[in-house]
Amino acid sequence: MAFVDPVVDRVRVEPLEASVAQPWEPGDSRFAVVVESRGVAGVFGPLDELPAALVATRLGQSALGHPVADHSGLLRTLLSELGPHAAGLGRWAVGALDCAVWDLHGRLADLPVAALLCDRPARRVPVYASWLSVDLASASAAESVKATAGEGFAFTKWALREAEASELVRLAERTAAWAKHSVAVDALGTWGTVRTVEVARSLTPDAVRWVEDPLHRTSLDAYARLREQAAGLPIAVGERLAHLEEAAELLESCRPQAFTFDAVWCGGITEARDWLGLALGAQVPVHLHGRGFLPAVHLAAAFPHIAGAVEYQMEWEPRRQRTMRGTLRPDGGHVALPDLPGLGMEVLR
Repeated sequence: MAFVDPVVDRVRVEPLEASVAQPWEPGDSRFAVVVESRGVAGVFGPLDELPAALVATRLGQSALGHPVADHSGLLRTLLSELGPHAAGLGRWAVGALDCAVWDLHGRLADLPVAALLCDRPARRVPVYASWLSVDLASASAAESVKATAGEGFAFTKWALREAEASELVRLAERTAAWAKHSVAVDALGTWGTVRTVEVARSLTPDAVRWVEDPLHRTSLDAYARLREQAAGLPIAVGERLAHLEEAAELLESCRPQAFTFDAVWCGGITEARDWLGLALGAQVPVHLHGRGFLPAVHLAAAFPHIAGAVEYQMEWEPRRQRTMRGTLRPDGGHVALPDLPGLGMEVLR
């Protein structure tokens, strides 16, 4: 009897259960995508309610019967189901389903996902600390910054929301002095063009590694103009992009200091491979966004020559990992690649 490649037999969305010791908190993601073949389940989670609902009501049916190892073909099928203008929520749902299928593929092959992506993945992946809830103007800010910077991360990132340009410059430079290294700054879309240009005129060049998302939306034209008006200011951007064509144009016209796309939001591991290839061709450093932390770790392990330190969200990632058996926590500025099959973490369903 001829061998038949495994195909997707079943797709479903399951709710996650909070424990008595660690009850749900506002903002927690509470669902998982489960994909089965030959009695083996691949899982991705935690996932928010709206993308989970899109998988359950629309995308899951499109994946049935598809060969598990044909990731590019499945991605085309799912994007076709959503239509040519799929973005935001749709890409997130596609990415979650894609990651669950990669987890299934790894479990069937008895290999970590990183080992499916390359022959010899790195065993340890560098990470940087992101702590966006710390008020850098508070009395306790210095202690928080010094403690985090002392844990051996590749570097640290802090939020600087809307304020006068002079105050933003003062806080950024003071934070770099506390950390004893140049810090990344996340503007969270609050600065705008005028304030960003003002900051660029005054900021000490070696204080800030990059300013992430200074504009309220990822307009390619606006960022191209900002590159001209704030020459010399390092910019990071990418997490809000959803299309390969947009990513290619951004890298060509804006030349950011860091490309910070999310491995799930962009459409999943399959799509992320192409985005990494774009960054390599454009010679733009990649620092994968921390929302899709576990897939990002596998991608960075498989392609360490392209992807640098992955974002570790100090507040949010430990909360997400409450839904998993075991933890994937930084040690000396690195995380160890899970050596179990698939994504390597059991989601508690």
